[in-house]
Amino acid sequence: MDMTLIVSFPGTVQTTLTEVGGKGYSLVRMAEAGLPVPPGAVLTTEFFAPWFDEIQGSATWTALADATPDSWATLCNELKGLCPALPLTATQRQALEDVCKNLATLGDDVLFAVRSSSPEEDLASASFAGGYETRLGVHPADLDDAVRHCFASSLDERVLVYKKEHGFDSLSPRIAVVVQQQIDSEVAGVGFSLNPLTNDYDEAVIDANWGLGESVVAGLVSPDHFIVDKVGRQVVEKKLGAKQVSIWLGADGGTIERESHRSEEITLSDAQLGELTEMICRIEELYEKPTDIEWAYAGGQLHVLQARPITTYVPLPPEMLTKPGERRRLYADAALSKGMTMNAPISPMELDWEEDFIGSFLEKYFGIDLTPEKGLMFVAGNRMYMNCSNMMWLASPKKMSKTTALNDALMGEIMANIDEKRYRAATRPPWMRFGILWSVPRVLWLLLGFIWRTLWAILFPERAHQTYQRKVDLYEVEFTENLDYSLPLAEFRQTCVAPMLQMFGVTGGVIGAGLLAMASVHPVVGKKSSEMDALAEKLQFGFTGNVVVEMGIALFRLAKLLNPSDFEDLARLAERVENRQMSAQFLSAWDAFLSTYGWRGPLEMDLSSPRYADDPGLALRQMSFMTVDDEDFDPEAAHQRHVEQRRQAYQELMSRSGWLRRVLLRRVHLLIELFAGHRDTPKHQIVLFNYALRKRALIEGKRLVREGRLDAAEDVFDLTVRDLESANLDASLDLREIREKRTRFLKILKAQVAEFPQVIDSRGRILRPARRKEKPGELSGMPVSPGVVMGPVKLLRSPHEKPVNKGDILVAYITDPGWTPLFVNAAAIVLEVGGVLQHGAVVAREYGKPCVVGIDRVMTKLHDGQRVEVDGTAGVIRLLS
Repeated sequence: MDMTLIVSFPGTVQTTLTEVGGKGYSLVRMAEAGLPVPPGAVLTTEFFAPWFDEIQGSATWTALADATPDSWATLCNELKGLCPALPLTATQRQALEDVCKNLATLGDDVLFAVRSSSPEEDLASASFAGGYETRLGVHPADLDDAVRHCFASSLDERVLVYKKEHGFDSLSPRIAVVVQQQIDSEVAGVGFSLNPLTNDYDEAVIDANWGLGESVVAGLVSPDHFIVDKVGRQVVEKKLGAKQVSIWLGADGGTIERESHRSEEITLSDAQLGELTEMICRIEELYEKPTDIEWAYAGGQLHVLQARPITTYVPLPPEMLTKPGERRRLYADAALSKGMTMNAPISPMELDWEEDFIGSFLEKYFGIDLTPEKGLMFVAGNRMYMNCSNMMWLASPKKMSKTTALNDALMGEIMANIDEKRYRAATRPPWMRFGILWSVPRVLWLLLGFIWRTLWAILFPERAHQTYQRKVDLYEVEFTENLDYSLPLAEFRQTCVAPMLQMFGVTGGVIGAGLLAMASVHPVVGKKSSEMDALAEKLQFGFTGNVVVEMGIALFRLAKLLNPSDFEDLARLAERVENRQMSAQFLSAWDAFLSTYGWRGPLEMDLSSPRYADDPGLALRQMSFMTVDDEDFDPEAAHQRHVEQRRQAYQELMSRSGWLRRVLLRRVHLLIELFAGHRDTPKHQIVLFNYALRKRALIEGKRLVREGRLDAAEDVFDLTVRDLESANLDASLDLREIREKRTRFLKILKAQVAEFPQVIDSRGRILRPARRKEKPGELSGMPVSPGVVMGPVKLLRSPHEKPVNKGDILVAYITDPGWTPLFVNAAAIVLEVGGVLQHGAVVAREYGKPCVVGIDRVMTKLHDGQRVEVDGTAGVIRLLS
């Protein structure tokens, strides 16, 4: 017969993942490596081709192909109902008989474990965990039925939805089925080659229960839990589980359950834990990546039943790793809260610019390089990091936590609890020696310049504001009208740097004056009464001149100029806007919006991200979510109310203060009026700088597409400036190959990292804040914008993911200014990463939205549709459902 229908293991037949699926390929691979895998065979994808032909020829399949996902469940059930009657061809029948015959040599009473094995399952990028089906304790006579059951699972709605969400073709089902000797185990479970809770690469985690491992895999019990140090092979944690139920092979096949079987006894000895850890490490070495396994002990012998790559851990690039057992380095993710506010892999070209700019500054003023080992800041693994181990030679973790908490409350808590003895670099960094003394005069000169400009803004605020506004306008004219895009890319970048650095000096003094004024409010007012405190608090928001707040208001005004029917077809609406087929009133407002905010957009700190001026659909989609007919959700009205409340509070405070306090308060409020709203202006200018670089890079990209060296102009962002310079000198340089190498790690991050951790060490361990004391049914964080509201949760991991409806509680890991339009419909905002000065908190206050930040793992603690109460005054989320 055609042996491509069967692949036995152990065996000599060479196979591919496409033929035997992820689970089958893993078993064949481990058997070839001599690991203790129970023998079996795989019915290949070719075996099931006739059945898929039958299924895809049915009327139900035709209906499924035309249906939307919300109607898949019914159609999928109908398709699964066809499977028991699918005819066996002669070759299929012979294949099943051969499998039974081959495995019958194991004994007359042999039973089978029959498992689905999809070519898309158990991959490094997708696991399909729980999607496909398994049958245990199968008699040879029942093999046909078990195989059909596993085949039918490939048509399950859960599988189709998972495939769609992970970029697979939902309507191209494929499956293989593993038929394997069933192990009648006394104890079984799962093992991980890293700690899935902490991400620590040097810890193996093992969960175990009596009987078959299905109770552990299916999450039916609280198993015994073990953590083993892989380096020293020491058991560091041993926790007795409740083991409420265990699953065993039945005397006549199938499985039976036993309740509380030996639940007070630990399942594994230290010797078995050592053997399991050794096996886990061998399999991790075989796969060359972290893996999880299913294992079983029968008659004291260890068997490996499955192994698959772990798809949800946070990987680090080689340059950030220390060797197992070496002193670890500690890293903080600077891209989350130090200006970029990005929870996504950063493009190679953006990182190239960041490395060049930051590296030249640190090298010039401090003699510090940008390596993970010796530097203070560095770029690696498509992110930007701070080396906290080296930084601890400058400041203690507790001191670092105080400055960090202003932008990231959670990172501040983590820093405050860092074990300095464990993580401070063992030796003083090279730049901490006598050479750094030469940097002191330069740094003092910079500080003196900043102090002088801040002092000038405090003493002569009106003149400083006029000068500041004039220079901001000139800067924008320079970058929107006067740049020479014919310059080589590297030269163009250098030409743009000088005016941007000059603007840092201009804005620094203004922002310094505004922050000092805000910090002076309560000391100037004094602690006279709770009523005076409340009035003083009103001076802390209602600021004018904040470009991010005004951008959201401008979008809201644009949305009010459109009819609800305009948003029914966003692609058509974008086409009408681009072709100028809109009303004159809208086009005038649209042109004004682009002239001021066209270089902004979601994920705007990365050169690779399109902006409003590049793609009108970005703004139109955000406008389509806005509720424009309800004053309670009007950001302009809410902001204006806060401005008026601030000014009224100021007048009330003036009437209640003595002459000296009035003099001081008059100056403080003037500084707030003129400067407090401009904290987002430097970022506005950086994004404009970035947009100019983006436009120049796209010119280069389009040229390379014309020359046939790139496939799309946007591919240029996957290269560096040096790559492009080398390509200009060498026409034979393969830019596609370079791009593939530079984006290899980026693609891994996109596939498996949902939230980048704030703090992680050089062996992958993610540090978390100390557990807070919370009342039952409550989550506590930091209050950053007052008010109390109730509503349904809307979880978003990107601003493009789904609409925020009127009254939703917007819950996100982090936001950048490109998320601001989504705040309009939200009743409240909850963020994991954020602080008092982070943009999300500032915008929430100005729009009058309660906001709570700094809740650890909030994205897993809440779910869509869940009703909660957000108390932005107390910093508490109350769970109502």
